[in-house]
Amino acid sequence: MPLVLWCLLVLLLIPYVLAATGGYYKLRHLGGLDMHHPRVQDAELVGLGNRLRASQSNAWEALGFFTGCLLIASLRGAELDALALPALLFTLTRLAHPLLYVGDIPPLRSGIVVLGLLAGLYLAVWAG
Repeated sequence: MPLVLWCLLVLLLIPYVLAATGGYYKLRHLGGLDMHHPRVQDAELVGLGNRLRASQSNAWEALGFFTGCLLIASLRGAELDALALPALLFTLTRLAHPLLYVGDIPPLRSGIVVLGLLAGLYLAVWAG
């Protein structure tokens, strides 16, 4: 399987890993999971728990961006192997992002987001 598809698989899994981590946090700090009203319970999160929830939301948004960039590159006729490096760079930024979000390091987190956006735009417009 081409590297770009492995990157897509990793990006597909990140929000679920963050959801599981956030669920564990809710169990430990809020006493359980509100399966009927999870969004209401999310509003109760503060500090680390709130940053986990926010990083999960951001991971979903990044997945849509990457998928769109990959689709554009594919429709342009780019070979999947030619997309490997920008896809890998984007994936690495997305793996670093939740760590920086949870670690509460906003300036570096913002820099990683910009780097990821540039990698995605390169993927869509210039790669291949």
